[in-house]
Amino acid sequence: VKAVWHIVKESAKRIGVAKLAPHDLRRTCARLCHASGGELEQIQLLLGHISVQTTERYLGCKQRIRSAVNDHIGIEPNP
Repeated sequence: VKAVWHIVKESAKRIGVAKLAPHDLRRTCARLCHASGGELEQIQLLLGHISVQTTERYLGCKQRIRSAVNDHIGIEPNP
């Protein structure tokens, strides 16, 4: 994990980006997938989120159904 953090920080510094963290890259990936038509559930699995509500926070949106089934019955995506 420290190696990834270091690589991201050094790469950001080289291109003149002052504040960039690995988590920013995950969030950007999620938003680009969503903007390209990716479904919320697909993005949830891509990021490895157990709860679709976590994915919603990344995207700044809400799903159309009231809550995800796996949020209530404990089904977790495969790693």
